[in-house]
Amino acid sequence: MARMRRNEKNGPGLLFILVTLVVVAVVGARFFGFYPNGEEEPSKPEQIQIDDLKPPPGPVVDTIPKVLVFHSHTSENYKPKDSHERGAGVGDIVQVGEAFVKQLESLGVTAIHDKAIYDKPRYSDAFINSEKKVNELMAANSQIQMVLDIHRDGLQDKPDDYTKTRVNGISVAKILFVVGDKDNSLVDENLRFAQQISDGLERKYPGVTRGVRVFKSDYSGELHPNSVMVLIGDWRGNSLEESMAAARLLADVVAPMLK
Repeated sequence: MARMRRNEKNGPGLLFILVTLVVVAVVGARFFGFYPNGEEEPSKPEQIQIDDLKPPPGPVVDTIPKVLVFHSHTSENYKPKDSHERGAGVGDIVQVGEAFVKQLESLGVTAIHDKAIYDKPRYSDAFINSEKKVNELMAANSQIQMVLDIHRDGLQDKPDDYTKTRVNGISVAKILFVVGDKDNSLVDENLRFAQQISDGLERKYPGVTRGVRVFKSDYSGELHPNSVMVLIGDWRGNSLEESMAAARLLADVVAPMLK
């Protein structure tokens, strides 16, 4: 009878050990990712962070306007249209200005694009009219660093390719920078500014610039040291598309000058 009681005492201890081993085996299998029948524990889907859903950051746009663009001869067109837009509408040159401004914005630079008509009803009053408005815009935007009056040329008796070239396989209009020295106390500053842009274009896009010229005229250069007339393409020699392409190249050169 004494031996029977001794076996009864050992029985629960052995059972406890067996249960403990089973528990440890199950916990260990779960810990190491094993399931019955050789299956692994299914992985939990990776949680998506809110930042992962955001688009990649683009260039930081300076919301303060640094460039003022206008068109003293707002009615100017390119072939096959008439040389100037008739009636109350604006000419192709405004689309060229838009291409320039949009390219600047894509590079982080904000510009004011004045699309007011200045060469109607009297073409001869264009520069007088534009100068008044430009003065108002500059007074309201003291951070302006460049003033560009964008035109197209009107040449005669020139070869077909005189005002066009190719950049990366694309036909583009050539660009001429003009400074007026009449009643212009800032002519030297205007010339330095125009030459800086022209040189930058030649370095980055050889053949696009037609250089810098000085005319005996009043082109409102005295309004700002960094003021210049920009002639993009020619009425007979270029299409609107070629001139818009050139305007984008111009923006590529101008934007780093502001930064």
